[in-house]
Amino acid sequence: MTKIAFAVVMTTAVLTGAAAPAANAAPPRSSAAGQKVFASNCTGCHGATGMGVPGLFPSLVANPYVSGDAKRVIHTVKFGLIGKIVVKGKTYNGVMPSWTGTLTDTEIADVITYVRTNLKNKSTPVTVAQVRAVTK
Repeated sequence: MTKIAFAVVMTTAVLTGAAAPAANAAPPRSSAAGQKVFASNCTGCHGATGMGVPGLFPSLVANPYVSGDAKRVIHTVKFGLIGKIVVKGKTYNGVMPSWTGTLTDTEIADVITYVRTNLKNKSTPVTVAQVRAVTK
């Protein structure tokens, strides 16, 4: 951020009472970029609208697993998930593939941000640093 842009942000924050971002704060991940990753990689199982397939693949819509602990969702996307999972009272016993090696950390952050902030989920974006911090 340039000195002039930072000064404008700081002045606006002071005048409006809003919190000013840190000068070196990373920008939030892109929901639009995540939607593209979702369309290319996730719709085969979870469907174009994220509704999943009853009995096979859980819906991601208004899903507390998705909108809950970011570390858990990051781990699931990075390393996959095998076995039983209960989503909105329904049990699924399948396989979520690992996306490490297929998607970059940036793409993983983008797609998780898309799912957590869309599809009737109201949660926080995920940063690339958060994705990198989650290890097997």
